[in-house]
Amino acid sequence: MTSTYRLTEAEQIAETFGVVLGAASHCEQVTDERLGAVAAKVKSVVLSRAADDADAEAASDRLSAAVEAGRSVVESGRIDPDAAENAFSEMEQRLAI
Repeated sequence: MTSTYRLTEAEQIAETFGVVLGAASHCEQVTDERLGAVAAKVKSVVLSRAADDADAEAASDRLSAAVEAGRSVVESGRIDPDAAENAFSEMEQRLAI
């Protein structure tokens, strides 16, 4: 019998937004100020959606891993920096920053 692990809502948000944050961190058009503001909002959203302390910790870990993955895709050329900036701008608008 195979066990399947399903991500919690907080982990899903962390993974999705984390990749965009990481990729955007390598975009010249995205200032440190913008990046910091969005990162703080993402962290707040992730923690607010966590079911408990263990979920919050797991989501935080997933956010960190996703940020690294986002950086990696830009560094390796698998995503265009302009596309990363567009995704970041969309996320910024959705979070109403």
